[in-house]
Amino acid sequence: MKFPGIAGLCSVLILSGCGGGSSSDQDSGSNSSQTVLSSSVSIENSYEDIADAAVWEHPTDVTRNRLIVALEGDGLAVFNSEGKQVWHNEGFEAIGADIRYGLSDNQGASIDLVAVALPDEAALAFFSVSDDDQPLDQVGYWTLPIEPAGVCLYKNLTTGNITATAFDESGEVLQYKLAYDGINLVSAVTDTQGAPLAVRSLSVGGELSACAVDDVAGTLFIAEQNLGIWAYGADPENVKERALVDGISPLGALQEIEGIDLTHDTNGDGILYVGDEGAGLLAYRLSDYSLLVQTEVNGFIEIKSLAASSDSLWLANTELDAPVYERLNQTDVIALIQQGGAYNSNQVDPRDLDVEGVQLVTARGETTEVDDDGDAADDPAFWLNEDSPSDSLIIATNKQGGLMAYTLSGDEVQYLKGGEPNNIDIRQGLIKPDSSLISLAAASNRELNTLSFYSIQSASNNQTPIQPLPAQGSHVHAEADELLSSVDEVYGLCMYQAEDGTPYVFVNGKDGTIEQWRLTLTNDGVEGAVVRTLSVDSQPEGCVADDEAGILYVGEEDVAIWSFDAHETGPTDATQIAAIDGVNLVADVEGLTLFNNGTQKYLIASSQGNNTYVVYDVLNNHTLLGTFAIVGDDNIGVDGASDTDGIHVVSANLGSDYPEGMMIAQDWYNIDAEYQTENQNFKMVSWKDIRESLELP
Repeated sequence: MKFPGIAGLCSVLILSGCGGGSSSDQDSGSNSSQTVLSSSVSIENSYEDIADAAVWEHPTDVTRNRLIVALEGDGLAVFNSEGKQVWHNEGFEAIGADIRYGLSDNQGASIDLVAVALPDEAALAFFSVSDDDQPLDQVGYWTLPIEPAGVCLYKNLTTGNITATAFDESGEVLQYKLAYDGINLVSAVTDTQGAPLAVRSLSVGGELSACAVDDVAGTLFIAEQNLGIWAYGADPENVKERALVDGISPLGALQEIEGIDLTHDTNGDGILYVGDEGAGLLAYRLSDYSLLVQTEVNGFIEIKSLAASSDSLWLANTELDAPVYERLNQTDVIALIQQGGAYNSNQVDPRDLDVEGVQLVTARGETTEVDDDGDAADDPAFWLNEDSPSDSLIIATNKQGGLMAYTLSGDEVQYLKGGEPNNIDIRQGLIKPDSSLISLAAASNRELNTLSFYSIQSASNNQTPIQPLPAQGSHVHAEADELLSSVDEVYGLCMYQAEDGTPYVFVNGKDGTIEQWRLTLTNDGVEGAVVRTLSVDSQPEGCVADDEAGILYVGEEDVAIWSFDAHETGPTDATQIAAIDGVNLVADVEGLTLFNNGTQKYLIASSQGNNTYVVYDVLNNHTLLGTFAIVGDDNIGVDGASDTDGIHVVSANLGSDYPEGMMIAQDWYNIDAEYQTENQNFKMVSWKDIRESLELP
């Protein structure tokens, strides 16, 4: 049935000025002419209440797209791209809907998944979706401890993991990790009775009205109806502090937020759309939350909800006597936004957001969490027990208070409190004047802007493996037996041993200055002197030296990886090894390490911006060999690694779990087996797993 004055209605969008954002963004409000856009379609069926919707995009034919609408007390309905109803299921209350593509089982079969919030039943229902005569096929049903007023899905583009986030009107939010067994959707994490266990919970505060997730940036947007829109980290293993996107007038452009959704574009950015009961339709740039345009829609007294896709923007017109969704062409909406010159890109199919080429490697172990919360764990090093490799030690920094020594099982055997050590490195088998051997560790101490030194020994026979070693000579700090640096703030650090056995330390500061210290061992300490200074243009941190080749690698966090001649008499110019490209290497580039088994030699970088690790072939002109991510294993209660700072790799046979060596990676967001937040720690990965995943020799 068609309703007079609704089907085929031409809606007019009138540019009414923009607030917020940069001055260039606000230029879009200077256009005084009215821009008229025609809504191409209205759905033919009307229902008393239409709460939320999601658009399923066909993989090859946009005319076969489907609009999936939650109808509150009238259940669910599905409409084709021309607004014709093709399916309806009633007899229950549905109030929220969202969709993600390509949830796979262990055999490679996958479904496109729709999640629906069922408040009366305190449950979530899950459906596979297609353009068949039966477009929705139920694959899961979970009861929750809240009455969900909305739901949004998130797909980690690196791992393929999908989570469902449900919220209730009082501000409680629960997030669940999903898995597909080929028939049913199940919770990847369950309690002792087998019921779905939330991997994350938070209390936002006031009345919540909508949510949406940016899969590319890993950002969860939550609308607090009468306060503003908040941005959170979307991944339960990568939770960031929340930020305010925009607030309610007079502090922001919003008035009463009803619906939000988003699209991505060909430039790696996108648009967050907001339907506001008083402010109309608003569009924000995803990358910086600047307000691109604010419009009113002719024929809409209020916009109660919306659903965005790469070709359409569906708006719920609920104040009509016969409420409907109306479809605007995305190209017309983008053209309106582009009038201000602040945005110039085309929207992309969400299926094209999948990350290709990133291999997944499962962590085999993790260390005990560090003592301090917040940003604490930073950089690992490795002490090899040559007599018993499986009794080797991980030596790592807690930059809020000291050094830790861990066994290869992750157990802490020592916490040596003192200073604020940021980075650490070790050289073994150094010869003291009395001909005895020492394993020397050097660390950058941000408390005093110094270099501190330690000897490392076995933890057997109840020995404490980390022993302070005093600095001596004319460059010692007045308050501690440590070498005083002249860089603006000691940050990254790595050691180098020349062919003649002389040990060195490189330490860099946040202003880009890099000092090279020559070390001289005494029988009871270490002396040091700066022999030259190097530099990059902006902040570096990670560095590693190739003793064999006499090369220093430095990561300039937002720019590139560079190499320098490591010899103290060598030239000081830098050679670019790999630039930050936003694809393979994403700012910040943090930890650097070298794998060298005598046959292969690889440079590995922590690409913090996309939670991956990039491998380069040192012996083949630093050719890019591949990237990988470290994921968790719920079966052993170990999570993956994200936002990694320091990394270290060793090539020795360390036992059955690490027969070809181990990589150690700092984990910024550490969670326990029940996904409860813990202090930061370090993850251990088998080099054999990395090699096989990247098909390295």
